[in-house]
Amino acid sequence: MPITKLSTSIENVLKNKNFGLALLLGKLQNEWEKIVGPNVNGATKITDIKNKTIYIKCKNSTWKNELFYQKKELLEKIQKNTPKNTINKIYLI
Repeated sequence: MPITKLSTSIENVLKNKNFGLALLLGKLQNEWEKIVGPNVNGATKITDIKNKTIYIKCKNSTWKNELFYQKKELLEKIQKNTPKNTINKIYLI
């Protein structure tokens, strides 16, 4: 069996697109309050990232409606905290 350097193995794992998205999802979930502030943080939760779309679950329909009108600003905040062209759409649940 060929011997592979640990750094090469780690690099190959990180190149896996789904693994990278899982890491990004975790990073955003951990930094969510810093990104959006305590009020929005208390009313929302990031549930998934697929096809450059971030899925955000809202506490209730009132919050969903409020964030619908703030989508552009919210997307800008998210994009400042993610690699370029990673997230370009928000889907509110």
